[in-house]
Amino acid sequence: MSLCPCGSQNTYELCCGLYLDKKQLPETPEQLMRSRYTAYTMGKIEYIKNTMKGKALIGFNELEAEQWAKNVTWINLEVITTSMSGPDKGFVEFAARFSEHDQVKIIHESSEFHKENGRWFYVNGIHKHGLKKIRPPQVPRNASCPCGSGKKFKNCHGKSS
Repeated sequence: MSLCPCGSQNTYELCCGLYLDKKQLPETPEQLMRSRYTAYTMGKIEYIKNTMKGKALIGFNELEAEQWAKNVTWINLEVITTSMSGPDKGFVEFAARFSEHDQVKIIHESSEFHKENGRWFYVNGIHKHGLKKIRPPQVPRNASCPCGSGKKFKNCHGKSS
């Protein structure tokens, strides 16, 4: 059993696998957000689309999302803050790091989630600083890779740097 890509330190089967394999529904906005990140890492874009409503669906292109998700190397997810605004509205601020074209990049977003008929949906996201390029030297080459593999950065996601 492998660790879940969402960074929870649980196995995939006991974490996001429960949601992506349709065994149960996420109970919190954070669980949905983590499962959406995991879906991106696995190229499961149908799950991404099925967990979106409203503004989030405007301009969403399933084929483009799938191609992009498969062409990047996902490094890690950091959940920064979570908050609720009533029982059916929640927010998750996160940073998702990935490598694309030999550059480490980050998506820093505050995501809004609404609960409808017992199911959470991603409805909107505000990019905190847009899509930023981060130079790999920010992670020392001999430091542990932020993906959690236990390998040195230079032997993992910093290999092509």
